[in-house]
Formats: sequence, structure tokens, C-alpha cells
Amino acid sequence: MPWSVVRRRLGVIEIEHRGTEVAHSVRFALSGAGMLGLSLPTTVHPGARIRVAVRGARADEAAAAHDAMLVLRWFQPDGTELLWPIAVE
Repeated sequence: MPWSVVRRRLGVIEIEHRGTEVAHSVRFALSGAGMLGLSLPTTVHPGARIRVAVRGARADEAAAAHDAMLVLRWFQPDGTELLWPIAVE
């Protein structure tokens, strides 16, 4: 897997791109309690990091919820879209 997760604090997750190719249109989606800020597609180069925060009135609950799932989505250089689920807890 070309990604590594580094958790900084409750509700904030930092992801490092450890692959060898540029990841295009990288964005996040959240399933479960809480809210995720607008995740605009971005290009992530090997070695770069991106951060995502779960927010909202129930963000602390979402960050600790067993059923909350963060999904990292990106495109490979050949146009193939890939999804990687990340447990929020």
C-alpha cells in the first residue's frame, strides 16, 4: 500500500504517500458520525503528507466511533481509481 497513517490527535489523521508514483485527485470521504470538511481533489507526490480532520458537534464521538470509516480515494497515473478505507478510531 502506498500510504501510511500517522495519527496526530483525536479527530485528526495525517497520511503520508510512500508510493513511487504521483497520486492524482486525492480526496477523502467519511462514513459514520461527524462531519468532514470539503475535501477538494489534490495531487500528492511521493513523500508528501496530507491531513484530514473530522469536525462538527459530534466530532469527538466520530473520532472514537467503532463504525466511523474514512475513505481515501485517488487515481493512479493510468487513470485507475483506488479506494483505501481507514478506521477513524
